[in-house]
Amino acid sequence: MSPTRTGEGLATYSPVSFHLQTIEGSFEIRLAEVEAPNDEAARRRTRAALAALLEEAGANLELIETGTGEDRYGRHVGHAEFDRDGERVWIQGELVSAGWLMAAGRADSRARIGRLLELEERARAMRSGLWASGELVVRDPDPNGLAQHLDSYQIVRGRVIDTGAARNGRVYLNFGLDWRTDFTVSISPAHLERFQEAGLDPMALAGHEVRVRGWLYRENGPMIALDHPEAIEQLD
Repeated sequence: MSPTRTGEGLATYSPVSFHLQTIEGSFEIRLAEVEAPNDEAARRRTRAALAALLEEAGANLELIETGTGEDRYGRHVGHAEFDRDGERVWIQGELVSAGWLMAAGRADSRARIGRLLELEERARAMRSGLWASGELVVRDPDPNGLAQHLDSYQIVRGRVIDTGAARNGRVYLNFGLDWRTDFTVSISPAHLERFQEAGLDPMALAGHEVRVRGWLYRENGPMIALDHPEAIEQLD
């Protein structure tokens, strides 16, 4: 069973993190399975939305930790909840539903990612929050456009041109004709079993339209490395 802490959410210092004051002491908290956009104005608006929920929760905020321990910044990672007139309020769900945050699982933290993806899809369709202003956006796989957003969490939608595997077993999904410059998705051999367990064969995605999400970085062209199957959605 995941550890649970109850206390009061105090100062926020990012759109996805805050201080939790409990009888055991003060803890730095990182909301699990969500990410905020990079734009500073958007981050301020999201931070304000988080602060409003924490204020509403008062001293009855409950943190359900993911069991993954602290992140590299020493923050406890978990899901934040409180009661509102007898109804359970899930802070991540509220913020994603309102269009302030993106769903963003990890290999070791994805217990609720399916529900968050559903809430994000609905918020995007309704153009809620930052989806209306374009500060949250699903990008196309044009490498020149993606090059403007390296070193940030992104969602990309496009058609897989072909797939391949390197000698070391690493799988590649290519979204253009030149892997040296075009957008590519990669999956390391260490993570492939998770995809297989989910009934997803990445090598069979050639010709299909997909939506992928993750940290965008440069390796030849723009690239996202996937470590869990929920990070890629087949759309056709």
